[in-house]
Amino acid sequence: MSDQNRVEPSRDDTIVITQNTLYYFGIAVVFFVAGFLVAWVIFSNSGGNINPAEIRNAASEGARAAVQAELAALRAELGGGAQPTPAMPSRVDVELGNSPFWGPENAKVTVVMFSDFECSFCARFYRDTYGTLKARYQDRVRFVFKHFPLSAIHPNAERAAVAAECANEQGKFWAYHDVLFENQRNFSQDALISYARQVNVPNIEQFTECLTTQKYLSTVIADVQQGERHSVQGTPTFFINGLPLVGAQPYPTFERAIEQALAAAN
Repeated sequence: MSDQNRVEPSRDDTIVITQNTLYYFGIAVVFFVAGFLVAWVIFSNSGGNINPAEIRNAASEGARAAVQAELAALRAELGGGAQPTPAMPSRVDVELGNSPFWGPENAKVTVVMFSDFECSFCARFYRDTYGTLKARYQDRVRFVFKHFPLSAIHPNAERAAVAAECANEQGKFWAYHDVLFENQRNFSQDALISYARQVNVPNIEQFTECLTTQKYLSTVIADVQQGERHSVQGTPTFFINGLPLVGAQPYPTFERAIEQALAAAN
């Protein structure tokens, strides 16, 4: 058939199903089936003294709640590429504490990043923007790292965050930070210890004990709670002299925001 005779399908005849829609549907099916099976086991163990209709309703409600929680967490990550929502404050005072940072401590501009080592958007920022940003501004900007693991969808992110703090204990946070983003697919205990060796953490036994005992879990949790107080919902989220910038934005967006902050500070 020639190009002249080929008929393009009309929009009315075409159904578009996005990948996210399929993902949501799959989550709903899995949670509903799992919830129903658990409820039926409870019913069976009870000797049949519970009304089956009540069991079905309880299973349905439990599955619905689980789906809503999962989708909320997924939207939080997918929102990582979006602009700040109107709910975010125009400017916040982020307490830095003892968080890892590079750049001058007395810099006129401070960039605070809330990040998740297992987040694909955070890895995109690391891959596409972070190196250029550091090369250009490391002598004029203080760049601060805050943990915000999205544990509902990234089950290993919290462990990686604790490991990073264990590396920080021995002065190797930023080297370890880089290796984590370069090896997102494997955050097993053994892998995290091998990464410590890779970046030459001085005392591997100390690092291993720190990781095993989750010595800095409270530090990670405190960062998450701080982010939530500042309306952080997804990662990465940045605050440039207190002004929010959300998502793995391209380098020119960061350059523009930092240059404006430097000009205002001067």
